[in-house]
Amino acid sequence: MIDNRLEYQRMFEVEQQLWWYQVLHERVLKQINQRSKPQKKDPAILDAACGTGGLLSYLRKNGFQNLSGFDYSQHAIDFANERDLNVTFGDLKNMESYSPGQMFDVICCNDALYFLSDHEIINALQNFKNRLNPNGLIIINIHAFEAFSGIHDLAVGSQRRFTMQDFNRYSNTAGLKITYNTYWPFLLSLPILAVRQWQNYQIRRNAIDVSQVDSDVKYPGDLINSVLRAVTKTEAVLLKKAPFGSSLFMVLQPK
Repeated sequence: MIDNRLEYQRMFEVEQQLWWYQVLHERVLKQINQRSKPQKKDPAILDAACGTGGLLSYLRKNGFQNLSGFDYSQHAIDFANERDLNVTFGDLKNMESYSPGQMFDVICCNDALYFLSDHEIINALQNFKNRLNPNGLIIINIHAFEAFSGIHDLAVGSQRRFTMQDFNRYSNTAGLKITYNTYWPFLLSLPILAVRQWQNYQIRRNAIDVSQVDSDVKYPGDLINSVLRAVTKTEAVLLKKAPFGSSLFMVLQPK
């Protein structure tokens, strides 16, 4: 996806409206408000591999000012700069070179670590930990369960999906503890699974050209978007921790 400007443009155009981004950003905001903001009025927040800056823009609208981000893709940086955000080049594999000496109260990394090997993920988590102020936190969202793999994964260049077992191992090696985790969306997991399995069936029978696939980042219309958002927000209220879903959301802190 790094060289796919069209995918970044799609993200840029819909991530303020699309139910999935809205719910993810609300989850991040809730964790920051509960765990970090009581300690500091305006915590220093870094969005690592921030894409087009949707989360940073959302946090700014909710009163946060001490915001920065980095991404490896110049396309993503260009779109983020259109939002007048403090986003520059950075590499998850070499975070030591990003703003040396600058420390953060919150580091977010959403749907980006799948580009890395196990060793590189552990290294990235260790680098995140080393850049945290006391009582700082790391917020991560990542693709979950290989069963949910589909054309979206092909379009964005995702080679793998993860489970809590994977991140328990990574976090222990990196000297971190997972203080909160949940899979999501749980209530929509069966229809999502059905769609992804149908896509894979179509791929196997060569009914889909894998070299021309697009991601699922599309606005479904106001009515469907509102229904999906309502279902997922209701789930977040009713289920503190869901056992299954296409994404894994976690909060990590130093041991």
